[in-house]
Amino acid sequence: MNQKPLSRVVFSAPLVSVLLWLHAPAAVAEPRFGTDTVNIKLGAFISDFDTKAGVTGPSGGEANIDFEEVLGLTADQESFRGDLAWRFAPRHRVMLGYYAFNRSAQGASQRQIEIDDPDNGLIVIDAGATVQSKFDWQLVPVSYAYSFYKTNDIEVSGSLGVHWVDLTLGLSGNATVNGVANTFVNESESISGPLPVFGLRADYAITPSWLVGTHAQYFSLDYDDYAGELLDLRLHTEYWFTDSFGASLGYTFYDIDIARNLGGGYRVSADYDYRGLEAYLTFRF
Repeated sequence: MNQKPLSRVVFSAPLVSVLLWLHAPAAVAEPRFGTDTVNIKLGAFISDFDTKAGVTGPSGGEANIDFEEVLGLTADQESFRGDLAWRFAPRHRVMLGYYAFNRSAQGASQRQIEIDDPDNGLIVIDAGATVQSKFDWQLVPVSYAYSFYKTNDIEVSGSLGVHWVDLTLGLSGNATVNGVANTFVNESESISGPLPVFGLRADYAITPSWLVGTHAQYFSLDYDDYAGELLDLRLHTEYWFTDSFGASLGYTFYDIDIARNLGGGYRVSADYDYRGLEAYLTFRF
């Protein structure tokens, strides 16, 4: 399926916003650091991935199949990133984000792979067999932040939120299934659900036009059929060409270890991290 180039997706909306801003009346004072009501970020994220996942059960299987090394998934990818923040009171903000990474590959397996599937039983893919693999990931972080320290050039806040995770891993190709060779399998498992997080964020306006900031979020959960641990770290710098329009560069490290019990002793798990640079346009009103 044909897709629009990433650059068009990332920059078409900001371009329209800039044109509207240039033609807008200047009667109302523009927002400055820490006074914006709405803050929008749209940009591109260039990531380096490390993905280990698998399905285990009573008959065996592997929990840590390396999807880059063994199955040939690309270790880096460009992706869209979007963030929206609404400051409904001077010290109170609600923030929403969206990230999506969809990767697939086809090639020869670098070693034997075992999957214990609750529906099909023990699946063994031999080394050298042609395998179609995929790892799709969507992340929607939602959080509330309270600024417990706030001046004209510094804002430090604590946050409480939820990262909604939607993860799908899949393998297809000829394999040995319960001892029967040359059987075509199309194996797919998913993990979806919310992971609560606590965080800290700090921003410092070096000048009225230039600021630097950082945030960190963490949580560990073991509840019912789900278990997970999440770490989210980010550094960024923003430069404002006007009071309402700017550009930013940042670096993000995100690591999540998540698992779901499927019942009957079966378990799907993923240990997944990405890190990389991000560049985006930002708007505040």
